[in-house]
Amino acid sequence: MASSRLIAQRERSPYSGGRKERDINLSRRTRSPLQLFALAMLAVGLLLAPGSAQATGTGTVRAWGCGVSNNGQCSVPGGLSGVTAIAAGALHSVALKSDGSVVAWGCGTGADFGQCSVPSGLSGVTAIAAGALHSVALKSDGSVVAWGCGTGADFGQCSVPSGLSGVTAIGAGGAQSLALEGNGTVVAWGCGGGGFGQCSVPSGLSGVTAIAAGALHSLALKSDGSVVAWGCGSSGDFGQCSVPSGLAAVRAIAAGFSQSLALKSDGTVVAWGCGGRSEDEGQCRVPSGLSGVSAVTAGTYQSLALKQDGTVVAWGCGDAAPQAGQCSVPSGLSGVTAIAASTFQSMALKRDGTVVAWGCGAPAPNNGQCRVPGGLSGVTAIAAGGVHSLALVVPPPACTVPKVVGKRLASAKGTIAKRHCRTGTVGHAYSRKRSKGIVLSQSKRPGRVFPAGSRIDLVVSRGRRR
Repeated sequence: MASSRLIAQRERSPYSGGRKERDINLSRRTRSPLQLFALAMLAVGLLLAPGSAQATGTGTVRAWGCGVSNNGQCSVPGGLSGVTAIAAGALHSVALKSDGSVVAWGCGTGADFGQCSVPSGLSGVTAIAAGALHSVALKSDGSVVAWGCGTGADFGQCSVPSGLSGVTAIGAGGAQSLALEGNGTVVAWGCGGGGFGQCSVPSGLSGVTAIAAGALHSLALKSDGSVVAWGCGSSGDFGQCSVPSGLAAVRAIAAGFSQSLALKSDGTVVAWGCGGRSEDEGQCRVPSGLSGVSAVTAGTYQSLALKQDGTVVAWGCGDAAPQAGQCSVPSGLSGVTAIAASTFQSMALKRDGTVVAWGCGAPAPNNGQCRVPGGLSGVTAIAAGGVHSLALVVPPPACTVPKVVGKRLASAKGTIAKRHCRTGTVGHAYSRKRSKGIVLSQSKRPGRVFPAGSRIDLVVSRGRRR
């Protein structure tokens, strides 16, 4: 299949039954089936910056969105619990459980390429990644398992190289899978049918500490703080593989559709790529003076930075981009601990366990992935898919009442907090036996269990009456 045009944005889902589409001419060059697949899947919003998120503790999953593009990726299986990590792909969702097993869902009619069909007996998994139409799992023994890649979507990204072992990290893009080995080398596979070179790891690459899989390229961060990029073959070169000369002291990387991001140890950000006609929406133009950054992520039309003070900065969304509001950070947003981005939505996880999402305005398809469910709290991780959003909810541990009688007040308060309770009313009384500042009594009996944050009232000695 060859074409000189490609759908860059749809007013409705690609699976919406032939509703009106708007075409944007990106290139006159003839493309291979893989090139058309990668660009189409990524540009229409089914996948750009799929991701996984790890949390401390185990919990349940909440999903929302899927308004007019409902392939089941928002329908969390009943009874799913004990989850430690989540990943959002184009048309599916994946969850890693504390027992090392994996659950996947979605892949509705017309969207089932096997990426939800977890291999029977898969266990001992420690990390997951979700690509466009495939899923990848890293096992505790350092081996990798991949599945999906059904008819029409098999570019080899599910065909794990024989003998691959000692893997410490994985990544999944549109048509590629990446593995970082314990010895600092990178293995990539997929890209069959004429890719962009994102599977062609540069010869001699070593000392790698982190990897990132973009739409048309792959990134590696080395232990010396330098970055290596590859891919960007014919019709896919927007400059995102052209690492700026002298770039050093990098501590984190992110790969989007047409941009690469690097977070430096001094808290500044460097971005490159965005060449070509419709690819430069400003997502490579880092705002002047941006500093104090602790994390970065790359969407389709936007780039996001999380600052050390808990605020978020977004840039991109130029005139040719669908103005969905994904760069318009809500006024007053603060206390953020994690960020995520896809095509039409940006997300932030706050310190209090709540989630804020923005974007999804017209002309984006109305999938609802920015409408955070009311009352959602206790969230410890987020992930942004093509048309859906995921949150991992970990309930706080129960309040187990400690014995604080006989402790000084400051020490008692600290002990109460460690047991996930809170100090309530503090009264005072004279005592002949306890010196001033010592707890005389507590309102709840030691050893009893109550909901997290339950209040324990105290009575503290004033000392002897004079």
